[in-house]
Amino acid sequence: MELKIVKKDIYWGYFSQIFSIASGIVILPIILNLLSPQEVGLNYLMLTVGTLVTLFDFGFAPQFGRNITYVFGGAQKLMKEGVDQSSENYTINYQLLANMIQTARFLYRRLSLIVLVTLLTGGSWYMYVTTDNFTSVDNALIIWLIYCISVYFNMYFAYYSSLLNGKGMITEHRKALLYGKVVYTVVAIVLLFCDVGLLSVVIANLLTPFAVSYLSQRYFFTIDLKAKLEKYEVDQAEIKNLILIVWFNAKKLGLVYLGSFAITRIGIFIAGLFLKLEEVASYGLMVQLVGLIGVVASTICTLYQPRFSFLRTQNRLKELFEDFSYTVVVFILLFTFGTICFLLLRDLALSFIGSGTTLPSLTTMIIYSIAILLEIHYQMFTSFLITNNEVPMVKATLISSFFIGLLTYLELAFTDYGLLGLVCIPLIIQSFYNNWKWVIDVLKYFQITYYILLSRGSLMIIYKLKTFLQ
Repeated sequence: MELKIVKKDIYWGYFSQIFSIASGIVILPIILNLLSPQEVGLNYLMLTVGTLVTLFDFGFAPQFGRNITYVFGGAQKLMKEGVDQSSENYTINYQLLANMIQTARFLYRRLSLIVLVTLLTGGSWYMYVTTDNFTSVDNALIIWLIYCISVYFNMYFAYYSSLLNGKGMITEHRKALLYGKVVYTVVAIVLLFCDVGLLSVVIANLLTPFAVSYLSQRYFFTIDLKAKLEKYEVDQAEIKNLILIVWFNAKKLGLVYLGSFAITRIGIFIAGLFLKLEEVASYGLMVQLVGLIGVVASTICTLYQPRFSFLRTQNRLKELFEDFSYTVVVFILLFTFGTICFLLLRDLALSFIGSGTTLPSLTTMIIYSIAILLEIHYQMFTSFLITNNEVPMVKATLISSFFIGLLTYLELAFTDYGLLGLVCIPLIIQSFYNNWKWVIDVLKYFQITYYILLSRGSLMIIYKLKTFLQ
Protein backbone atom coordinates (compact mmCIF):
# COMPACT_ATOMS: atom_id res chain seq x y z
CA MET A 1 0.00 0.00 0.00
CA GLU A 2 1.35 3.43 -1.04
CA LEU A 3 0.13 6.41 1.00
CA LYS A 4 0.13 9.47 -1.25
CA ILE A 5 -1.40 12.92 -0.96
CA VAL A 6 -3.19 13.32 -4.29
CA LYS A 7 -5.13 16.17 -5.85
CA LYS A 8 -8.48 15.21 -4.37
CA ASP A 9 -6.95 15.09 -0.87
CA ILE A 10 -5.73 18.66 -1.26
CA TYR A 11 -8.99 19.82 -2.83
CA TRP A 12 -11.16 18.22 -0.16
CA GLY A 13 -8.82 19.34 2.61
CA TYR A 14 -9.07 22.97 1.65
CA PHE A 15 -12.70 22.77 0.56
CA SER A 16 -13.72 21.42 3.96
CA GLN A 17 -11.72 24.13 5.71
CA ILE A 18 -13.09 26.85 3.44
CA PHE A 19 -16.63 25.58 4.01
CA SER A 20 -16.00 25.48 7.75
CA ILE A 21 -14.87 29.10 7.64
CA ALA A 22 -17.69 30.09 5.29
CA SER A 23 -20.25 28.54 7.63
CA GLY A 24 -18.54 30.35 10.49
CA ILE A 25 -18.75 33.59 8.54
CA VAL A 26 -22.47 32.96 8.11
CA ILE A 27 -23.12 31.91 11.71
CA LEU A 28 -20.79 34.36 13.47
CA PRO A 29 -22.63 37.52 12.31
CA ILE A 30 -25.93 35.92 13.35
CA ILE A 31 -24.49 35.06 16.76
CA LEU A 32 -23.00 38.52 17.20
CA ASN A 33 -26.31 40.11 16.15
CA LEU A 34 -28.81 37.91 17.96
CA LEU A 35 -26.86 37.08 21.11
CA SER A 36 -25.82 39.48 23.83
CA PRO A 37 -22.13 40.12 24.59
CA GLN A 38 -22.68 38.11 27.79
CA GLU A 39 -23.89 35.11 25.77
CA VAL A 40 -20.96 35.46 23.35
CA GLY A 41 -18.57 35.57 26.29
CA LEU A 42 -20.20 32.50 27.86
CA ASN A 43 -19.86 30.65 24.57
CA TYR A 44 -16.11 31.33 24.43
CA LEU A 45 -15.71 30.26 28.06
CA MET A 46 -17.51 26.98 27.36
CA LEU A 47 -15.37 26.32 24.30
CA THR A 48 -12.24 26.94 26.36
CA VAL A 49 -13.33 24.60 29.16
CA GLY A 50 -14.38 21.99 26.59
CA THR A 51 -11.01 22.21 24.89
CA LEU A 52 -9.25 21.84 28.23
CA VAL A 53 -11.05 18.61 29.22
CA THR A 54 -10.57 17.07 25.77
CA LEU A 55 -6.88 17.14 26.66
CA PHE A 56 -7.82 14.01 28.64
CA ASP A 57 -7.27 12.39 25.25
CA PHE A 58 -3.67 12.92 26.36
CA GLY A 59 -2.07 12.38 22.99
CA PHE A 60 -3.80 9.09 22.19
CA ALA A 61 -5.49 10.29 18.97
CA PRO A 62 -2.31 11.24 17.03
CA GLN A 63 -0.44 8.30 18.53
CA PHE A 64 -3.10 5.86 17.39
CA GLY A 65 -3.14 7.52 13.97
CA ARG A 66 0.62 7.22 13.56
CA ASN A 67 0.69 3.59 14.67
CA ILE A 68 -2.11 2.70 12.28
CA THR A 69 -0.12 4.39 9.52
CA TYR A 70 2.89 2.28 10.50
CA VAL A 71 0.74 -0.87 10.18
CA PHE A 72 -0.52 0.12 6.73
CA GLY A 73 3.08 1.02 5.85
CA GLY A 74 4.16 -2.56 6.52
CA ALA A 75 5.31 -2.49 10.15
CA GLN A 76 4.94 -5.98 11.61
CA LYS A 77 5.16 -4.83 15.21
CA LEU A 78 4.67 -1.62 17.12
CA MET A 79 7.40 -0.11 19.27
CA LYS A 80 7.39 2.27 22.21
CA GLU A 81 9.94 4.44 20.42
CA GLY A 82 11.11 4.48 16.82
CA VAL A 83 9.59 2.70 13.81
CA ASP A 84 9.80 -0.96 12.76
CA GLN A 85 11.52 -1.04 9.34
CA SER A 86 12.31 -4.76 9.31
CA SER A 87 9.69 -5.69 6.69
CA GLU A 88 10.95 -5.95 3.12
CA ASN A 89 7.63 -6.41 1.29
CA TYR A 90 5.59 -3.95 3.41
CA THR A 91 2.58 -6.26 3.72
CA ILE A 92 -0.23 -5.30 6.10
CA ASN A 93 -0.46 -7.25 9.36
CA TYR A 94 -4.26 -7.49 9.73
CA GLN A 95 -4.07 -9.14 13.13
CA LEU A 96 -2.12 -6.14 14.38
CA LEU A 97 -4.59 -3.79 12.69
CA ALA A 98 -7.57 -5.50 14.32
CA ASN A 99 -5.83 -5.25 17.67
CA MET A 100 -5.24 -1.51 17.22
CA ILE A 101 -8.87 -0.80 16.24
CA GLN A 102 -10.27 -2.64 19.24
CA THR A 103 -7.75 -0.97 21.54
CA ALA A 104 -8.80 2.48 20.31
CA ARG A 105 -12.48 1.70 20.89
CA PHE A 106 -11.80 0.29 24.34
CA LEU A 107 -9.83 3.34 25.41
CA TYR A 108 -12.08 6.09 24.07
CA ARG A 109 -15.20 4.66 25.66
CA ARG A 110 -13.50 5.09 29.01
CA LEU A 111 -11.90 8.44 28.28
CA SER A 112 -15.28 9.91 27.31
CA LEU A 113 -16.73 8.96 30.71
CA ILE A 114 -13.80 10.61 32.51
CA VAL A 115 -14.36 13.76 30.44
CA LEU A 116 -18.08 13.86 31.26
CA VAL A 117 -17.50 13.46 35.00
CA THR A 118 -14.84 16.18 34.95
CA LEU A 119 -17.12 18.59 33.11
CA LEU A 120 -20.05 17.97 35.43
CA THR A 121 -17.91 18.54 38.53
CA GLY A 122 -14.93 20.85 38.11
CA GLY A 123 -16.27 22.41 34.90
CA SER A 124 -19.62 23.17 36.51
CA TRP A 125 -17.90 24.88 39.44
CA TYR A 126 -15.90 27.11 37.07
CA MET A 127 -18.99 28.04 35.05
CA TYR A 128 -20.93 28.67 38.29
CA VAL A 129 -18.29 31.18 39.41
CA THR A 130 -17.85 32.95 36.05
CA THR A 131 -21.60 33.32 35.35
CA ASP A 132 -22.66 34.65 38.77
CA ASN A 133 -24.27 31.40 39.86
CA PHE A 134 -25.58 30.67 36.33
CA THR A 135 -27.60 33.91 36.35
CA SER A 136 -25.69 36.19 33.93
CA VAL A 137 -27.26 34.43 30.91
CA ASP A 138 -30.76 32.97 30.55
CA ASN A 139 -30.84 29.15 30.72
CA ALA A 140 -27.09 29.13 31.49
CA LEU A 141 -27.29 25.87 33.46
CA ILE A 142 -29.25 24.02 30.75
CA ILE A 143 -26.88 25.37 28.08
CA TRP A 144 -23.88 24.13 30.06
CA LEU A 145 -25.34 20.64 30.65
CA ILE A 146 -26.14 20.13 26.96
CA TYR A 147 -22.65 21.32 26.08
CA CYS A 148 -21.17 18.74 28.51
CA ILE A 149 -23.07 15.94 26.78
CA SER A 150 -21.92 17.14 23.35
CA VAL A 151 -18.27 17.08 24.45
CA TYR A 152 -18.80 13.55 25.81
CA PHE A 153 -19.97 12.24 22.43
CA ASN A 154 -17.24 14.11 20.57
CA MET A 155 -14.68 12.25 22.70
CA TYR A 156 -16.56 8.93 22.46
CA PHE A 157 -16.28 8.89 18.66
CA ALA A 158 -12.87 10.62 18.43
CA TYR A 159 -10.96 7.46 17.46
CA TYR A 160 -12.52 7.48 13.97
CA SER A 161 -10.28 10.43 13.11
CA SER A 162 -7.22 8.30 13.94
CA LEU A 163 -8.50 5.40 11.84
CA LEU A 164 -9.17 7.45 8.72
CA ASN A 165 -6.00 9.56 8.88
CA GLY A 166 -3.91 6.53 9.79
CA LYS A 167 -5.16 4.66 6.73
CA GLY A 168 -4.44 7.68 4.54
CA MET A 169 -8.14 8.30 3.84
CA ILE A 170 -7.63 12.07 3.87
CA THR A 171 -10.49 12.83 1.47
CA GLU A 172 -12.95 10.62 3.34
CA HIS A 173 -12.03 12.15 6.68
CA ARG A 174 -12.51 15.65 5.32
CA LYS A 175 -15.86 14.66 3.78
CA ALA A 176 -17.09 13.37 7.12
CA LEU A 177 -16.02 16.59 8.84
CA LEU A 178 -17.63 18.65 6.09
CA TYR A 179 -21.00 16.89 6.33
CA GLY A 180 -20.84 17.19 10.10
CA LYS A 181 -20.29 20.93 9.69
CA VAL A 182 -23.29 21.11 7.37
CA VAL A 183 -25.46 19.55 10.09
CA TYR A 184 -24.07 21.98 12.66
CA THR A 185 -24.59 25.02 10.44
CA VAL A 186 -28.16 24.21 9.40
CA VAL A 187 -29.33 23.34 12.92
CA ALA A 188 -27.63 26.36 14.51
CA ILE A 189 -29.00 28.86 11.98
CA VAL A 190 -32.56 27.51 12.13
CA LEU A 191 -32.63 27.57 15.93
CA LEU A 192 -30.97 30.99 16.14
CA PHE A 193 -33.70 32.49 13.97
CA CYS A 194 -36.27 30.70 16.10
CA ASP A 195 -34.98 32.85 18.98
CA VAL A 196 -33.62 29.91 20.97
CA GLY A 197 -30.51 31.89 21.90
CA LEU A 198 -27.23 30.25 22.88
CA LEU A 199 -29.07 26.93 23.16
CA SER A 200 -29.00 26.89 19.35
CA VAL A 201 -25.23 26.52 19.27
CA VAL A 202 -24.95 23.79 21.90
CA ILE A 203 -27.80 21.72 20.40
CA ALA A 204 -26.10 21.90 16.99
CA ASN A 205 -22.82 20.90 18.63
CA LEU A 206 -24.56 17.89 20.22
CA LEU A 207 -25.83 16.53 16.88
CA THR A 208 -22.58 16.96 14.93
CA PRO A 209 -20.52 14.00 16.29
CA PHE A 210 -23.27 11.52 15.35
CA ALA A 211 -23.17 12.62 11.72
CA VAL A 212 -19.36 12.56 11.58
CA SER A 213 -19.03 9.13 13.24
CA TYR A 214 -21.70 7.54 11.04
CA LEU A 215 -19.94 8.61 7.86
CA SER A 216 -16.47 7.82 9.21
CA GLN A 217 -17.52 4.29 10.10
CA ARG A 218 -18.88 3.69 6.59
CA TYR A 219 -15.78 5.12 4.92
CA PHE A 220 -13.22 3.18 6.94
CA PHE A 221 -14.84 -0.23 7.27
CA THR A 222 -15.18 -1.18 3.61
CA ILE A 223 -16.59 -4.58 2.69
CA ASP A 224 -13.10 -5.83 1.85
CA LEU A 225 -11.54 -4.59 5.09
CA LYS A 226 -14.35 -5.98 7.25
CA ALA A 227 -13.98 -9.39 5.58
CA LYS A 228 -10.25 -9.42 6.38
CA LEU A 229 -10.64 -8.21 9.96
CA GLU A 230 -13.40 -10.73 10.79
CA LYS A 231 -10.83 -13.53 10.57
CA TYR A 232 -8.98 -12.26 13.63
CA GLU A 233 -9.91 -12.23 17.29
CA VAL A 234 -8.56 -9.80 19.86
CA ASP A 235 -8.11 -10.71 23.51
CA GLN A 236 -7.91 -8.40 26.52
CA ALA A 237 -4.24 -9.16 27.09
CA GLU A 238 -3.36 -7.85 23.63
CA ILE A 239 -5.42 -4.71 24.20
CA LYS A 240 -3.58 -4.09 27.47
CA ASN A 241 -0.21 -4.61 25.78
CA LEU A 242 -1.00 -2.15 22.96
CA ILE A 243 -2.27 0.45 25.43
CA LEU A 244 1.10 0.27 27.21
CA ILE A 245 2.95 0.68 23.90
CA VAL A 246 0.82 3.62 22.76
CA TRP A 247 0.82 5.16 26.25
CA PHE A 248 4.61 5.38 26.30
CA ASN A 249 4.60 8.35 23.92
CA ALA A 250 0.94 9.33 24.31
CA LYS A 251 1.60 10.50 27.88
CA LYS A 252 4.42 12.68 26.58
CA LEU A 253 2.21 14.05 23.82
CA GLY A 254 -0.52 14.66 26.36
CA LEU A 255 1.82 16.78 28.44
CA VAL A 256 2.85 18.65 25.29
CA TYR A 257 -0.79 19.31 24.36
CA LEU A 258 -1.56 20.40 27.91
CA GLY A 259 1.37 22.79 27.75
CA SER A 260 0.31 24.01 24.31
CA PHE A 261 -3.19 24.65 25.62
CA ALA A 262 -1.75 26.73 28.44
CA ILE A 263 0.38 28.65 25.97
CA THR A 264 -2.43 29.49 23.54
CA ARG A 265 -5.64 29.32 25.62
CA ILE A 266 -4.79 29.93 29.27
CA GLY A 267 -5.31 33.65 28.69
CA ILE A 268 -9.03 33.38 28.03
CA PHE A 269 -9.43 30.83 30.85
CA ILE A 270 -7.85 33.14 33.45
CA ALA A 271 -9.47 36.21 31.89
CA GLY A 272 -12.86 34.76 32.79
CA LEU A 273 -11.92 35.18 36.47
CA PHE A 274 -10.76 38.82 36.25
CA LEU A 275 -12.35 40.54 33.24
CA LYS A 276 -15.92 41.32 32.30
CA LEU A 277 -17.69 38.94 29.90
CA GLU A 278 -17.66 41.73 27.28
CA GLU A 279 -13.85 41.85 27.41
CA VAL A 280 -13.67 38.06 27.31
CA ALA A 281 -15.91 38.15 24.23
CA SER A 282 -13.59 40.68 22.54
CA TYR A 283 -10.51 38.59 23.25
CA GLY A 284 -12.30 35.37 22.31
CA LEU A 285 -13.43 36.83 18.99
CA MET A 286 -9.84 37.75 18.12
CA VAL A 287 -8.62 34.29 19.13
CA GLN A 288 -11.32 32.67 17.00
CA LEU A 289 -10.67 34.75 13.87
CA VAL A 290 -6.86 34.50 13.99
CA GLY A 291 -7.27 30.83 14.86
CA LEU A 292 -9.31 30.31 11.68
CA ILE A 293 -6.49 31.83 9.65
CA GLY A 294 -4.03 29.51 11.39
CA VAL A 295 -6.20 26.44 10.74
CA VAL A 296 -6.50 27.17 7.03
CA ALA A 297 -2.82 28.03 6.65
CA SER A 298 -1.69 24.86 8.45
CA THR A 299 -4.18 22.56 6.71
CA ILE A 300 -1.53 21.43 4.25
CA CYS A 301 0.68 20.25 7.12
CA THR A 302 -2.24 18.40 8.73
CA LEU A 303 -3.00 16.66 5.45
CA TYR A 304 0.61 15.54 5.04
CA GLN A 305 1.12 14.15 8.56
CA PRO A 306 0.13 10.56 7.66
CA ARG A 307 2.46 10.69 4.64
CA PHE A 308 5.35 11.91 6.79
CA SER A 309 4.85 8.90 9.09
CA PHE A 310 4.56 6.59 6.07
CA LEU A 311 7.79 7.90 4.50
CA ARG A 312 9.53 7.54 7.87
CA THR A 313 8.49 3.89 7.96
CA GLN A 314 10.08 3.30 4.55
CA ASN A 315 13.09 5.59 5.19
CA ARG A 316 12.50 7.74 2.07
CA LEU A 317 14.29 10.88 3.28
CA LYS A 318 14.48 12.83 0.01
CA GLU A 319 10.71 12.76 -0.46
CA LEU A 320 10.27 13.51 3.23
CA PHE A 321 12.37 16.67 2.99
CA GLU A 322 10.64 17.87 -0.18
CA ASP A 323 7.15 17.36 1.20
CA PHE A 324 7.92 18.92 4.57
CA SER A 325 9.61 22.03 3.11
CA TYR A 326 6.60 22.45 0.81
CA THR A 327 4.15 22.47 3.74
CA VAL A 328 6.23 24.99 5.72
CA VAL A 329 6.38 27.53 2.88
CA VAL A 330 2.68 27.13 2.06
CA PHE A 331 1.81 27.78 5.71
CA ILE A 332 3.96 30.94 5.94
CA LEU A 333 2.51 32.39 2.74
CA LEU A 334 -1.13 31.64 3.58
CA PHE A 335 -0.92 32.84 7.18
CA THR A 336 0.82 36.09 6.23
CA PHE A 337 -1.70 36.84 3.48
CA GLY A 338 -4.69 35.94 5.65
CA THR A 339 -3.48 38.02 8.59
CA ILE A 340 -2.89 41.12 6.46
CA CYS A 341 -6.41 40.86 5.01
CA PHE A 342 -7.88 40.36 8.49
CA LEU A 343 -6.13 43.38 9.98
CA LEU A 344 -7.07 45.63 7.07
CA LEU A 345 -10.73 44.60 6.92
CA ARG A 346 -11.53 43.97 10.60
CA ASP A 347 -13.48 47.16 11.35
CA LEU A 348 -15.32 47.10 8.03
CA ALA A 349 -16.42 43.51 8.57
CA LEU A 350 -17.71 44.09 12.12
CA SER A 351 -19.47 47.28 11.06
CA PHE A 352 -21.11 45.48 8.12
CA ILE A 353 -22.58 42.74 10.31
CA GLY A 354 -23.57 45.16 13.07
CA SER A 355 -21.70 43.28 15.77
CA GLY A 356 -22.22 44.26 19.38
CA THR A 357 -18.88 42.60 20.21
CA THR A 358 -15.75 44.56 19.34
CA LEU A 359 -12.18 43.47 18.67
CA PRO A 360 -9.14 44.50 20.77
CA SER A 361 -6.80 47.28 19.66
CA LEU A 362 -4.76 46.97 16.45
CA THR A 363 -1.53 46.70 18.45
CA THR A 364 -2.94 43.80 20.47
CA MET A 365 -4.08 41.98 17.32
CA ILE A 366 -0.74 42.43 15.52
CA ILE A 367 1.21 41.07 18.49
CA TYR A 368 -1.21 38.15 18.87
CA SER A 369 -0.99 37.33 15.15
CA ILE A 370 2.82 37.26 15.28
CA ALA A 371 2.68 35.03 18.36
CA ILE A 372 0.34 32.55 16.62
CA LEU A 373 2.44 32.57 13.43
CA LEU A 374 5.54 31.58 15.40
CA GLU A 375 3.55 29.13 17.55
CA ILE A 376 2.12 27.15 14.63
CA HIS A 377 5.44 27.39 12.76
CA TYR A 378 7.44 25.66 15.49
CA GLN A 379 4.60 23.18 16.09
CA MET A 380 4.95 22.06 12.48
CA PHE A 381 8.57 21.22 13.20
CA THR A 382 7.75 19.40 16.45
CA SER A 383 5.04 17.44 14.61
CA PHE A 384 7.68 16.35 12.13
CA LEU A 385 9.95 15.15 14.93
CA ILE A 386 7.08 13.18 16.44
CA THR A 387 6.56 11.22 13.20
CA ASN A 388 9.60 9.18 14.25
CA ASN A 389 7.60 8.08 17.31
CA GLU A 390 9.65 10.24 19.66
CA VAL A 391 8.53 13.22 21.76
CA PRO A 392 11.53 15.35 22.79
CA MET A 393 9.77 18.63 23.60
CA VAL A 394 7.87 17.70 26.77
CA LYS A 395 10.05 19.47 29.34
CA ALA A 396 10.41 22.68 27.32
CA THR A 397 6.67 22.92 26.68
CA LEU A 398 5.75 22.39 30.33
CA ILE A 399 8.27 24.93 31.59
CA SER A 400 7.10 27.53 29.09
CA SER A 401 3.42 26.91 29.86
CA PHE A 402 4.07 27.22 33.61
CA PHE A 403 5.66 30.64 33.26
CA ILE A 404 3.01 31.80 30.79
CA GLY A 405 0.23 30.76 33.16
CA LEU A 406 1.93 32.32 36.19
CA LEU A 407 2.74 35.62 34.49
CA THR A 408 -0.73 35.80 32.92
CA TYR A 409 -2.33 35.42 36.35
CA LEU A 410 -0.04 38.04 37.89
CA GLU A 411 -0.64 40.43 34.99
CA LEU A 412 -4.42 40.21 35.25
CA ALA A 413 -4.50 40.23 39.05
CA PHE A 414 -2.05 43.05 39.76
CA THR A 415 -1.72 45.24 36.63
CA ASP A 416 -3.94 47.19 34.26
CA TYR A 417 -2.36 45.96 31.00
CA GLY A 418 -5.38 43.74 30.33
CA LEU A 419 -5.58 42.15 26.89
CA LEU A 420 -2.27 43.63 25.72
CA GLY A 421 -0.47 41.78 28.48
CA LEU A 422 -2.30 38.56 27.61
CA VAL A 423 -0.84 38.51 24.09
CA CYS A 424 2.66 39.78 24.95
CA ILE A 425 3.46 37.20 27.65
CA PRO A 426 3.26 34.04 25.44
CA LEU A 427 5.24 35.69 22.64
CA ILE A 428 8.06 36.70 24.98
CA ILE A 429 8.27 33.37 26.83
CA GLN A 430 8.14 31.26 23.66
CA SER A 431 10.86 33.32 22.00
CA PHE A 432 13.33 32.28 24.71
CA TYR A 433 13.40 28.68 23.46
CA ASN A 434 10.53 26.90 21.69
CA ASN A 435 10.16 29.26 18.73
CA TRP A 436 13.64 28.40 17.43
CA LYS A 437 14.91 25.22 19.17
CA TRP A 438 12.81 22.63 17.28
CA VAL A 439 13.31 24.37 13.96
CA ILE A 440 17.08 23.99 14.40
CA ASP A 441 16.70 20.30 15.34
CA VAL A 442 14.85 19.51 12.10
CA LEU A 443 17.37 21.49 10.05
CA LYS A 444 20.17 19.44 11.66
CA TYR A 445 18.29 16.23 10.84
CA PHE A 446 18.22 17.14 7.15
CA GLN A 447 21.66 18.81 7.35
CA ILE A 448 20.44 22.00 5.71
CA THR A 449 19.95 25.70 6.48
CA TYR A 450 16.58 27.41 6.86
CA TYR A 451 17.24 29.24 3.59
CA ILE A 452 17.61 25.92 1.76
CA LEU A 453 14.35 24.70 3.30
CA LEU A 454 12.51 27.82 2.13
CA SER A 455 14.11 27.63 -1.32
CA ARG A 456 13.21 23.96 -1.80
CA GLY A 457 9.72 24.57 -0.48
CA SER A 458 9.21 27.42 -2.95
CA LEU A 459 10.39 25.24 -5.84
CA MET A 460 8.02 22.48 -4.71
CA ILE A 461 5.11 24.95 -4.74
CA ILE A 462 5.91 25.91 -8.34
CA TYR A 463 6.24 22.26 -9.33
CA LYS A 464 2.98 21.23 -7.64
CA LEU A 465 1.10 24.19 -9.11
CA LYS A 466 2.21 23.14 -12.59
CA THR A 467 1.15 19.56 -11.83
CA PHE A 468 -2.26 20.63 -10.52
CA LEU A 469 -2.90 22.79 -13.58
CA GLN A 470 -2.10 20.00 -16.03
